Formats: sequence, structure tokens, C-alpha cells
Amino acid sequence: MLKWFHYYNDIPTILIPPIFSMISLNMPWLWIVICSQFANAGAQLLDKFLLTKKFPRPAVLTFWTAVANLLGVVFVFWDFVLFPGWPLLLLSLGSGIAFTIALQFLYVGLKTGEASHIAPLVGGVVAIASFVISYFWLGERLTFYQQIAVLLLVIGSLLISFEKSKKHNGWHIGMLWAIFSGVFFALSYVMSRAVFLETTFSTGFVWARIGSFAAALPLLLSAPVRKSLFAKSEKQKEKSRSGMVILAINKVLAALYFIGMNYAISLASATIVNALAGLQYAILLTLIFICTKKLPQFFREQFTAREFVQEGIAIVVIMAGLAFLVF
Repeated sequence: MLKWFHYYNDIPTILIPPIFSMISLNMPWLWIVICSQFANAGAQLLDKFLLTKKFPRPAVLTFWTAVANLLGVVFVFWDFVLFPGWPLLLLSLGSGIAFTIALQFLYVGLKTGEASHIAPLVGGVVAIASFVISYFWLGERLTFYQQIAVLLLVIGSLLISFEKSKKHNGWHIGMLWAIFSGVFFALSYVMSRAVFLETTFSTGFVWARIGSFAAALPLLLSAPVRKSLFAKSEKQKEKSRSGMVILAINKVLAALYFIGMNYAISLASATIVNALAGLQYAILLTLIFICTKKLPQFFREQFTAREFVQEGIAIVVIMAGLAFLVF
């Protein structure tokens, strides 16, 4: 519930979710969430670096990501069910296929635009599309506060999507890829949720990863992709090897995020933990700004004072929308 006029230390606050009054810096799980969000922001930053410096073709990064995700199934076989039934099997595979398609769109968007714009836009679209898909497929309905959340996410997504750089001035094709990515990520997550409600986590996870890898195999039909994957020259091989090392670090960060968030949920309310998901965008913007100023040879984006304020406001709006989603 929201408190319309809640006086805290004689300061009136309007429309403040009580979730924020439940958070204290002395809570161990809060620091776990913050560290997890740092890991996730770092992984997104490395995605952009890989596309810029190591894997110029997004399809190559999509393929190697699908391979890395498939290798991850060896850690979750404890209660795996080989055949959960055709409906659940197809849903799991479909979830994985949608995930790989979403990755490809995401990487194309990141290749085209700036990470500080693309990543938050994808996050906003994922939340909106998840509600739309759940509404028509699962029959879920929005509460009053969730309707506010969707409105905030739409506003935040529109704000963050306006990019002014050397390459772009306003909307560009990368934003369209980001929207497609968000829709397919949402489809993947809703399908996974439907699977997890009916069978074990490892069953849905393993089959989804198999589906994800299967969806990446058609990428090998492209001659340029095969040439990039199976480099011949020593220079290409060295670039590929260093790229694989960074990709491994990327996946470790993603795994730390996954483990950290789930551990935090075991210590505190899942509602509160998930409401803090928007922190990753504020952290990502901060990391990008630091890299641009201190390590431009590693990573660089264009920042004007106006654009920095615009992105900051948009991220705050998206974070507020994600916080309202849990009511």
C-alpha cells in the first residue's frame, strides 16, 4: 500500500511505497543485492566492449553466449526430469529459443547504439511486455499501482531512448532492436515462469538452455559468421582467444548476479529484492561515465551535461516504475 501523507521525521512524503521505509543499510541482504547489481552492470558493460573490440559481428557473440549458457547446465542437474511431458518440454525449448533471439536483437542494438541507452530501454520494455503477455496468456490483471508502474516505465523508456551522439541524434534503428529484444526476453521469462510452476527448476533451466543453443546453430549457416568463429590468421586467433577470456569473465559476473539475487531472496522478501532491480541501470550509467573519463581506450560514450541529466532522470523514472511493479 502507499501512504498518501506519511510524516517521517516531520518531512511529508507523497505516494511513497512503504517498501523504502523497510530498507536499512544494516541489512546484509541489501549489500548482496547492491553487489549483485554491480556484477550485472559489469556484465552489460563487457557486452558492449566485446561487440566493439572483440566480436564485431553480434551473431558471433550470440553463438558463444549460447554455448556458454549450455555449459552452465552441468551445475543444475540435481532434480532434472528428462521428459516432463510434451507441453512443458516445448515450452522450455521455446523459452530458450526466445532467449537467443532476444540476445541477438540486444547485441545488434548495443552494436548500433550506446549501452547507457539500450540496456535501460530493454529493461523497461521487458517489464511492459511481460505484463501484456501475462494479461493475454495467463489472464493476469494489473493492480492500480502496477498500472502506475507501467505508465512510469513507458515514460522512462521514451526518455532513455533519445540518444544524442556523433552517430545519432534522437531515435535510431538500435532502439527498435532494443524493443524487439525486450519483447522476446519477456516472452522467454513468461514461458519459463509457466514451466517452473509445473516442474522443477533444473528441468526447465536445462531444456531452455538446450533450446537456446539449438536456436544459435542456424547462425553457422552464415559464411561471415563461420569465418569469424573459426579464425585462421594468428591475429584473428589472438583476438578470438582474448575475447573468449573476457566472455568467460562476463559469464562469471552474470552467474554472480544470478546467485546473489537468489541468495538475497532467501534472506529477505522477494518483493523488496526485486523492487531494487532498477539499481543496475544507475550503476551502469556510473560505470560508463567513469570508463569514458578515465579509461577511454577501453570504453567511451559521448556525454553532454544535458544528456547526462536526461539519462539520470529517465533511469530514476524506470527505477520507480520497477519499484511500483511489486504492489
